[in-house]
Amino acid sequence: MSARIDSARNSSFTRRPVFSKTLDVIAYELVLGDGPVTSVAVDPATGKLVLNDVVHLDFGEIGDGKLVQLTVKPSFLESELPTQLGAANATLVLGPGVDDSPSVVSSLEYLHAIGYRIWLDDLAANPALRHLARFAHGIKVNFSHEISPSLEKQLGIMKSAGTELIADRIESYDELRGATHHGFTKFQGTFLSRPDAFRKTRAPAAQIAALELITLLQDPEADINDIADVIRRDVSLSYRILKVVNSAQYSLQRPLGSIEEAVMLVGTKQIVEWVGMMSMSGLNDKPSELTRVAMVRARVCETLAERLGRQDTQRFHVAGLFSVIEALLDVPADKALQDLPLSTEIVDAIVSCGGTMGEVLQGVVAYEEGDWERAHIIGVTDDALASAFETATIETDRAWSRISGA
Repeated sequence: MSARIDSARNSSFTRRPVFSKTLDVIAYELVLGDGPVTSVAVDPATGKLVLNDVVHLDFGEIGDGKLVQLTVKPSFLESELPTQLGAANATLVLGPGVDDSPSVVSSLEYLHAIGYRIWLDDLAANPALRHLARFAHGIKVNFSHEISPSLEKQLGIMKSAGTELIADRIESYDELRGATHHGFTKFQGTFLSRPDAFRKTRAPAAQIAALELITLLQDPEADINDIADVIRRDVSLSYRILKVVNSAQYSLQRPLGSIEEAVMLVGTKQIVEWVGMMSMSGLNDKPSELTRVAMVRARVCETLAERLGRQDTQRFHVAGLFSVIEALLDVPADKALQDLPLSTEIVDAIVSCGGTMGEVLQGVVAYEEGDWERAHIIGVTDDALASAFETATIETDRAWSRISGA
């Protein structure tokens, strides 16, 4: 392993959503590049929590107001650190290296008493955790592995006692349905960014029209009148945009007289992002988190293109945005993209990771999935990638909160 990869693991982090049966995000698991949490401190200058001495995070922002799950080491459990972190901020996940030693048991008794929610991770791979089941509010099961009869029996007993079950490593919608059939009520994995099989060879015309609208708005040469004209064609979209702009945040002195005024007030970049979110989230019944993933990728790709000194940063944004098209439409990417007015470079980046744009997109997706050994982009430092991901995640969450009620 190269020194570069070791460095990346020290400073990198990503978040993995935890889904309910209705595929709403109910929590985020925070995954650090260098493994489980061993230390937590508070940065006096910023008030952020500092994990493992290098990762500075505002839990309220990075968790979007939801509980954050942290995998921790025994040394963390046995220290004063959990008290500094606070039971209201995090769920503690017990994984490799945690055993039933007297000091760990004593620490868990205390943490359980002060309100911490505790999860056990992968009993099949970490059998010592079975002795800590009495402290567990939930259990994560690696669904990609076969569940033995003895483990299935134990899970059934714990479920009857009120312990929640998370099916982890779900990689397809077929596996998701299988986990639901087995009684799991919470889910994690990469299934969100995968198609639900290829049920269609082409996207319906209505979906293509919506994607064409998004593509048109990504044109850096589009002016206010062009953007306003596109929005006006869709009454529902016009209503939602005006509703968001009319919120208390903008403190309007008088009613808006036109879509053009709304665009001028908020700015073309912000309006385009809102329209993209609204249009993509309305294409089908996929979880809204998929739209959020697309917007984060788009922001990160654009930021990294700027760092690389590229002049066509908006094209990188488009590549990130449409990188979820297979999962969004359940249509092969090459088939879906051929109906859109996108450049060959963008299509090649999405379909086959070709060119610099494809390398950036591949690195961003690898980072998002916590695949640290592939999450490297020539010309971009690992700290810059981590910073771009954090900024994009927080800014996308804020934008989503503004439009979700519109």
